[in-house]
Amino acid sequence: MGLRWNVDGNFRVNLDGRYYGTSNPQVNGSTWSNNNFTLMASVQLKFTAAPPPPPPPAVTLPSFMVFFDWDRSNLSPQALATMRQAADAFKNNGNARITNTGHTDASGPEVYNMTLSLRRANAVKDALVGDGVPTQSISVLGMGKTNPLVPTADGVREPQNRRVEIVIQ
Repeated sequence: MGLRWNVDGNFRVNLDGRYYGTSNPQVNGSTWSNNNFTLMASVQLKFTAAPPPPPPPAVTLPSFMVFFDWDRSNLSPQALATMRQAADAFKNNGNARITNTGHTDASGPEVYNMTLSLRRANAVKDALVGDGVPTQSISVLGMGKTNPLVPTADGVREPQNRRVEIVIQ
């Protein structure tokens, strides 16, 4: 038999009572009365673990873009400055990987644009390697005119679409 009183979510007071007895025990000719009543009071305190800390914020690694003149894969001084920033960002992130994805505008034949987009992505790779990024850390993709930044009709020369996207991950 017992009583329990929850003071709050972490604290409780208990009162328990127990009766123990036998009916006229007899040992070696002696008889006695065996009746016991035990009363126990206790305090119960629950220790709850602190909630786990929130997960660290996701680290968003930077991405960069360099642009090209029409039908060219050579790098402008502005593109070289952007790639130095990309190389520095890679070096600050230890075991990151870089993906260079080359693009062209919608002018020119599809096969030629695929080759040109790869030439552009490889030119960026070579410049990044020159800035200290290991070759094995860089992947190169050519998309041709399949993923324009600015949608245009076929045959339109759009400077924003002639680019290489440098993604550090």
